[in-house]
Amino acid sequence: MSYSDTYGQVFNVQTLIDHAARRCGKLAEELTSEQLLTARESLGFTLTNLINIGIQYWAIKKEVIGLTPEKYIYTLPVGANDALNVLYRTLTRPSGSYSSSAGGNAAYAGDSDVDTYCLQTSANGNIAINFGTSNPIYAGSIGLLPYVSGGGSATWTLTLEYSTDAITWNTLYNIGSVVVTDKKWAWYDIDPGQSVQYYRVRASGGTTLALREFYVGNNSREIQMARLNRDDYTNLPNKNFTANQPYQFWFNRTVPQPEIYLWPVPNEWYVQMTVWYSKQIMDVGDLTDELQIPQRWYLATIGMLAHQLSMELPAVPMERIKYLEDQAGKYLALAEAEERDRSPIYLAPNISVYTK
Repeated sequence: MSYSDTYGQVFNVQTLIDHAARRCGKLAEELTSEQLLTARESLGFTLTNLINIGIQYWAIKKEVIGLTPEKYIYTLPVGANDALNVLYRTLTRPSGSYSSSAGGNAAYAGDSDVDTYCLQTSANGNIAINFGTSNPIYAGSIGLLPYVSGGGSATWTLTLEYSTDAITWNTLYNIGSVVVTDKKWAWYDIDPGQSVQYYRVRASGGTTLALREFYVGNNSREIQMARLNRDDYTNLPNKNFTANQPYQFWFNRTVPQPEIYLWPVPNEWYVQMTVWYSKQIMDVGDLTDELQIPQRWYLATIGMLAHQLSMELPAVPMERIKYLEDQAGKYLALAEAEERDRSPIYLAPNISVYTK
């Protein structure tokens, strides 16, 4: 007996639409261009609605946000839905010597003064840090605080690299093309990290580096922040009160992007907020594209799409529509039942009010 010996087969948008159409009693070749567009849109509506059913474990993402003194509102990326965990993080900054391959004062990139900056004089250079002989440092998170003339934004192409001898450099994190803003942190968690003597940020694509700070951090410490509801936040008597550590937040589920309001307001430059959040599934692309769903969700997705299509396509009998609705519910229930992490559940009831 022979087996395929392959796993993880994926199906494109066209394949899922074809199966859904056949369940509606329509051959795939019968669909007009307008009906294909309707099918793609219905598939998009179906995937968008999954966020209302529960947390989809493949659609959870982490965002590391550098905090800015006196700033208390922070915006999550497009597609973010709800904050699951919000953590206040501090780092240790090991001391080292800084160098620049293309001019500028490299020491300014490591002097912990955000008002000074190393502005290179030519494009495609690098700024490196040397932690010293026999002093390898594990980089858990690396931060870049850009300088942009006029206080605006620019598009840079960057790569984070490491070396054991300052001669051969290896890619640590390929940032690629990124929009940077003056005096706004860009943080990158490194996983897996390296324990080496040398790190550098290298520009390419005509980018001229200008950094206020090049921060290689380790020994991170995270503390969970408490979530406030809207009433509690709006009733705070002093929303601009500042402190070393913000320990509460209000999550404002606004459009087009949700916002996190911190309290107290942070007053330090070299701290982070780590946000784990649920997000929307990626939009439906072309018919030849794949969907951002795992294999275990194919039947549920086809079933839900078939039900939606049955109400859009002409001449689909009511009994078939009802049947497809039942099938969609059955497979959705199976998929949702499997959408779990199987971790232990601990219940800790608070009975202190009854025992004091």
